[in-house]
Amino acid sequence: MRAVLALLLFVVVAPALFAYVVKLKDGSLVFARAPYTVKGKRAIITLENGTVTQIDLEKIDVPGTEKYNKENFGNVIALDTPQEKVFQLPTPVPKSANPLQDLIKEKRGHLDRPTPGPAAPPPGASGTAAEAWQPDPIVQAAFAHVFEGTGQSQYRVTSHRGKTRLLATAASEQAVFETLSASARAILAAADRGRSAPVEIVLTTASGESAGTFEMTPAQAKLLVERAVSVQDYFVRNVIF
Repeated sequence: MRAVLALLLFVVVAPALFAYVVKLKDGSLVFARAPYTVKGKRAIITLENGTVTQIDLEKIDVPGTEKYNKENFGNVIALDTPQEKVFQLPTPVPKSANPLQDLIKEKRGHLDRPTPGPAAPPPGASGTAAEAWQPDPIVQAAFAHVFEGTGQSQYRVTSHRGKTRLLATAASEQAVFETLSASARAILAAADRGRSAPVEIVLTTASGESAGTFEMTPAQAKLLVERAVSVQDYFVRNVIF
């Protein structure tokens, strides 16, 4: 009977005996299963619930941690005082792989991807219907001159519902910005030749997903060319969703 009671007592008390508290320099207490390990400038901590997290090593009060655990060995209960507060560190959140869309979400709330329009007239179209898809030759020449000069080849200039539309592929954030900058120069060149009109810019990724849709006016193009506004700021302010 005594052996059974001793075993039960060990099962109840054991978790407390092996508990460990990490004290931070701001007075906070972090309850862990075992002493932390050091990796570089980070302390790796296994919390009581099994979650593994990490914290800057310089934030830990090393002498205070050692003293606390010596004075409170086996005691897993801590009372909140004005100087000490107990908390558990959250699991680190991985960094986003797409900071550009994060920036858009921060300023816009959310970004719904528009569906790009067709890049060519429907099969079988002829005569007036086919001509409706042909862009203004002056505008087309302006885009061809600028884009070929920058080495951009994955684009098409069409006419959609009476407006000039640029369809272009951008495989990265930098490619998006470069395409917008080149489009601004082309729009401004067309305006200098008497074709001052907005151009709808539809950008897609290499996999066919939308990278943003814009309607750039000659006035906006001038601001971009003259660097009165950055292309990044233009993107965030004018992306259509």
